[in-house]
Amino acid sequence: MHKSLLFIALLSSALLQAQVGVEISSNVTSVTVYPRGAQIERTATKFLSAGRQMLTFTGLASELDPASIGVSAGGSISVLSVSSRVNHLKQSDKPKAVRQLEDSLATYEFDQQFNQNMLGVYVEERKMILANQKVGWENSEFVIEDLEDLSDFYRDRLADVMLKEMELQAKQERLKKSIQRIKAQLSEHNSKLNRSTGEILVEVQVPANANANFTLSYMVRTAGWTPAYNVNVSEVDRPLQVSYNAKVYQNTGIDWKDVVLTLTNANPNLSGTKPEIHPWRLYFMEDPVLLREARMYSNTMEVQADEVAMPSAMSQGKADDSYTVEYPANDAVTQFKINTKHNVPSNGKPQVINIDVFTVPAKYEYYAAPKMDPTAFLIARVAGFEQYDLLPGQANLFLSNTYVGQTFIDPSVVQDTLDLSLGRDQSIVIKREKIKEFSATKKMGNSTKQSLGIMITVRNTKSTKIQLVIEDQVPISSDKDIEIIVQETANAKRDAATGKLRWTKVVLGNSTETLQFKYDVKYPSDKKINL
Repeated sequence: MHKSLLFIALLSSALLQAQVGVEISSNVTSVTVYPRGAQIERTATKFLSAGRQMLTFTGLASELDPASIGVSAGGSISVLSVSSRVNHLKQSDKPKAVRQLEDSLATYEFDQQFNQNMLGVYVEERKMILANQKVGWENSEFVIEDLEDLSDFYRDRLADVMLKEMELQAKQERLKKSIQRIKAQLSEHNSKLNRSTGEILVEVQVPANANANFTLSYMVRTAGWTPAYNVNVSEVDRPLQVSYNAKVYQNTGIDWKDVVLTLTNANPNLSGTKPEIHPWRLYFMEDPVLLREARMYSNTMEVQADEVAMPSAMSQGKADDSYTVEYPANDAVTQFKINTKHNVPSNGKPQVINIDVFTVPAKYEYYAAPKMDPTAFLIARVAGFEQYDLLPGQANLFLSNTYVGQTFIDPSVVQDTLDLSLGRDQSIVIKREKIKEFSATKKMGNSTKQSLGIMITVRNTKSTKIQLVIEDQVPISSDKDIEIIVQETANAKRDAATGKLRWTKVVLGNSTETLQFKYDVKYPSDKKINL
């Protein structure tokens, strides 16, 4: 009887093992991160017995794309089949930081409960003392000395009890605030915790007992990166120092620990069908017919691209909506392999990783439009920016290591020169005012002539000279009855179509420059204008 039960147990165990397969844990060794998505590579080693068997690689991202799975086995092991599944019963491991927070929360909650119990003890003791003030006097004679001793006892003991109550109540408030802070911190992780894990099932044929090495790869959608730059100007006569960074994020449920990162702007959603080269015809974009044809062709290509693309993470409700990426059709693929290994936690928050640091020659000049703002702005003009193979991204601007603002670098729209505004310089004092003796209004018959003169004064309080571009304007007429006569522009470059005036001045250190412009406006006296 016992032998039969033992046989049945062993048979059941063998059947269960055959159904579940040999469980194998693996480690993330390298990750190729795309603007939207990542290809994860894992390695594993396991001693296997000879024969045909099912292997289960556990602890993977539950959102892995089954169509992207690749499995390779070392030696003469044959891979017969590959599939995947989601294990809803086995959840991903909690990060160390979360476990520490939960331990701290348990400690604080225990202290809070103990403190609450002690507070109850002192409250009951105070009630007991107050309720028993008459004990011992009802059946005894009144003695003044005993009354004084009892009063001292009540006073000292009540004071001690009430002081303990106050201390415990204050401690309760501190514990309550600490618990609230820890719970708030844990709430940020709760959405990332208790997630199902993915598993890859691999059927293999093992020729002989041996240690087997495996490499797994698969795609996930809940990861990506965006370029970011730090541009620093130490002095206005020195090149720009550009720090080329990547903001890498992932929310796969599995932390990437000590992994080799490769960053690329390639599109992982492209079809595997070979491309076809079609005739490339040039035309003038002004032709409306050709414009319509170009739009139709563009829309057709976009539909085709959507048909072959893999399902997006946004449609699954998995991705971080703050990261959106456009894939240019004709841009060359750029790839960066990060030399040092990195840790990227699964919290969906961007982690800055440095790609490169280089210097860029720049020409510096100041710009001012005193009609709009009486301040000079330092501008760094960078020529040949396209040679640095940069990708579109936000840039933080620093002047002498002081943050002065942000800009967006998009090399695809930069023609010849990229202008970076490095903020205001209060050492350049600019004043714009009317020239009183010239500004006047006169009536001549049925017409009104309004004269206006503007003087701009620039004072450079620096000890070094600067190059300053100043822009102002004269009005332009939108009606034939409004006539504008420009009297003086102080040698400004004037754009007749827009009325813009532009001066380029070299202002010596600790010196002042002035320039002025004057104009007349004639219009019918029975009308008003917005002058």
